Amino acid sequence: MRQRLMVTTATAAAFALAGLAGCGGSSDTVTQTVTTDTVPTTAPTTTAPPVISAPTTEPAPSGSIGEDRLPPAGALAGTSAGTARELDSPEEFVDTLYQTGDPSKPAAAERLDAAGYVDGILRDELGSDPASGIALFRTYAILVRDDASAQTEVDDAADEVESASSAPSTDVSVSDIPGARALRLDINQAGTTGSVVFVTFAVGPYIYGLQGVATSSGGLPQDELVAVARTLYARVSATP
Repeated sequence: MRQRLMVTTATAAAFALAGLAGCGGSSDTVTQTVTTDTVPTTAPTTTAPPVISAPTTEPAPSGSIGEDRLPPAGALAGTSAGTARELDSPEEFVDTLYQTGDPSKPAAAERLDAAGYVDGILRDELGSDPASGIALFRTYAILVRDDASAQTEVDDAADEVESASSAPSTDVSVSDIPGARALRLDINQAGTTGSVVFVTFAVGPYIYGLQGVATSSGGLPQDELVAVARTLYARVSATP
């Protein structure tokens, strides 16, 4: 079921300027060889147990992602606790994070497929006072094929956010989270002002993303959002 966000037009415009990216699914094939030994025709034919050959690559992770992969609901002050929802496929993930009609959606879904998308979970939390503070806090976690695919998607997602928007972007320091990428975009276009902060990192085959959107340039709690990301990293890296 799709969830509609009741946010202001300014919030939607700011969020659209920083379109997010995602990841995708694959499976490994296990071949099965059955051998049959025959004896003289006077005796019954017997069939040996099946011999299963080893896969040529490591199998993709299995299982669904729970809310324990997200920050606790209400972790960022000024937001209402939202409801987490599972994203079963790369197409569903892309449909959720991208604007309708975005021409980059097919390529993003293909990229998620290439990463070996297994499962995902996402939560949207609305700001209690979007006129002066944060308007939307979005967090997600995705399980992909392996560690390398997860880190590649972290970099690809950050690069896409940076290149897809005409608003200037600046790097946000998250040096204490290995391999993390973080960006801030400040928007001032056609009478719309706002800001977006995006943090993403990988731990093992899991990708984590946190994004805050504000409709006023001074209303986004950047330091607090980064602190939530650091707390999440400390927790999930302790039990990857």
